[in-house]
Amino acid sequence: MSSPVQILFPAGRLLMGSLYKPQEKDADGNPLKIKSGPNAGQPRVDYFFALGIRKGAETHWGQTPWGAEIWKAGHLAFPQAAAAPSFAWKVVDGDSATPNRKGKKPCDREGYPGHWVVTFSGGFAPKVYQIPPGAKEPVIWPQPDAVNLGDFVEVYGNCSGNNSVQQPGVFINHSMVCFRGYGDRIVLGPDAAAVGFGATALPAGASAVPTGAALPAPGAPGAPAAPAVAMPPPPVITPAPTAPPIPAASIPSHMPLPATATPPAPPAPPVPAGPSMTPKAGAFTYEQFIAGGWTDDKLRESGYMV
Repeated sequence: MSSPVQILFPAGRLLMGSLYKPQEKDADGNPLKIKSGPNAGQPRVDYFFALGIRKGAETHWGQTPWGAEIWKAGHLAFPQAAAAPSFAWKVVDGDSATPNRKGKKPCDREGYPGHWVVTFSGGFAPKVYQIPPGAKEPVIWPQPDAVNLGDFVEVYGNCSGNNSVQQPGVFINHSMVCFRGYGDRIVLGPDAAAVGFGATALPAGASAVPTGAALPAPGAPGAPAAPAVAMPPPPVITPAPTAPPIPAASIPSHMPLPATATPPAPPAPPVPAGPSMTPKAGAFTYEQFIAGGWTDDKLRESGYMV
């Protein structure tokens, strides 16, 4: 068995997998298990991700400095089998229109065209680093899920033969990943915008606002109005009694006449009263009802305002 060759891959874009979440099943949905050794048959996990490295003037990935190391490791481990088309190199041409065994073409995957796509795996999560602004040395980045699909990273890993007679190929294992820049987020799975949410009519009883203690939704046109809640009559205020005026003829001549009272100032014009909400409205104000789509007429019909 040859020793693994260490490789620092150029900055590329994360296209598949995760730096943080392990996979417990293979591509066919079967639980991952250790294939050989004293622990053969026991469950295992795999930290898998794919890195898209932009193509240059080369016509084959083996013509790049990093690709030449993989090519050498594969031929060293399998001098004969490495020439077979089925050899598992773990590098894919992102422009290829040849479907894989699941019928998916590399050229149809987001981020694949124009790139060599290298797949990494390992039984442990890679150490994730970043280079802070102004710093020269990378530092560990412990924040979970800090790096996502679509971001740009450098990967330091190794390559060696996989020691498999049934499916000869190479292992490309990751060791460290260094974040280099943010990219457009890649979301795998169905597109919510293409599913068709919102096309069907709401069933009876559905409300655009929370029900219960929340503000009620305006009633539908033509719906019977809720009975208005009777308001208590205003209290009757009895004016205080005033002394009758004293006739001037009954006042002795030696006593001064009482001063004439200054007429009171005319009352200020009444301030228009705002809408009066009934107890049925609870703690909700008139402004909150209006913001919720109600009108004055509908408020009166439903017994929320008088």
